[in-house]
Amino acid sequence: MLCTVCGSENARKFLRKTADGRELTLTLCKNCYARLYPAQESGDLFTAFVGNAQRGASDKACRSCGTTLADFRRTGLLGCADCYAAFREELVPTLRFVQGKLSHTGKSPSGFNETHYDAVLGLIPEQAELRQRIEEAEHARDEAEVNRLKALLEAVNRKIYGGEAI
Repeated sequence: MLCTVCGSENARKFLRKTADGRELTLTLCKNCYARLYPAQESGDLFTAFVGNAQRGASDKACRSCGTTLADFRRTGLLGCADCYAAFREELVPTLRFVQGKLSHTGKSPSGFNETHYDAVLGLIPEQAELRQRIEEAEHARDEAEVNRLKALLEAVNRKIYGGEAI
C-alpha cells in the first residue's frame, strides 16, 4: 500500500476516520508518520497534517489577504485564493489526502450534455447584448423596442435557465 502523503513508500494503516458518512483510511510510511505525529504530540487529523508539517513557518502570511499560517492552522480556513500559493507546501499533503490528488476536477451534473452546454455558453454574449440594447432603448424612451427586446431576452433566458431546446 502506498503512503497517502508521499505516495512512494510502502505504508501501513494508521488511522481511520469517518467524515460525511464515509470512512477514510490514512496510510502513512514510517517517515511521514514520524513527521506528522512527532513523539509526545497528539491531535486530530487536520492538526497533524497542517499543524506539525512545518512548525517554524507559522509566521508565513499571504501577501494578498494577510492570513497567516498560524491563522490557517487554528481555523482551517484560508483567506483568499492566493493563500493556496502562499501555503502550498503546507497544503499539499492535506489536499492529496482529502481529494486523492492535487487538482480538483469537479463533477458533471446528471444528464450533462456537452453539446447543450456549449450551445448555452454561446447564448451568454447574446444575453448580454440584449440587456445592453434594452438599456439603450429605455434611455431613448422607445417603448415598442423595449418590449420587443425584452421578449427576445425572455426567450434566451428560457433557453439558458429553463433548459428549453436550443
